[in-house]
Amino acid sequence: MVLPVPVKSRLERLEKTLGKLEEIAKIPETVFLEDWKSQDVALRNFQVAVEICGDIGAFILAFKNIPVPETYVGVVETLRKNGVFTTELEENLKQLVKFRNIIVHEYLDLDFRKVYRNLQNLGPFKKFKEYP
Repeated sequence: MVLPVPVKSRLERLEKTLGKLEEIAKIPETVFLEDWKSQDVALRNFQVAVEICGDIGAFILAFKNIPVPETYVGVVETLRKNGVFTTELEENLKQLVKFRNIIVHEYLDLDFRKVYRNLQNLGPFKKFKEYP
């Protein structure tokens, strides 16, 4: 399938976003926990990466004439139910969506140790890029 421009541009942005997250992931945890700039870069780019995956997923569903759910978790579940990707990737992406929701909605009570742990597990984003 030739990638439509909206998907291609989002995949390009995802690549850049993952590059930033990979750079931050190289920082030792003790440094990360004291460095608000690295924390801000990580938070913003996690949010963007999840939203890009959700947007691409919604585009794939619409392209296949499958109703698009209103939530990112719903998009991920529907993609798996329609054979777009595996149950393992579905579960990993759902965890990242939930983490994104914590970043966006529970920002007053963030545990930056959990943020750092998520930085060490960017594999689901990389696997997602293989599917469109």
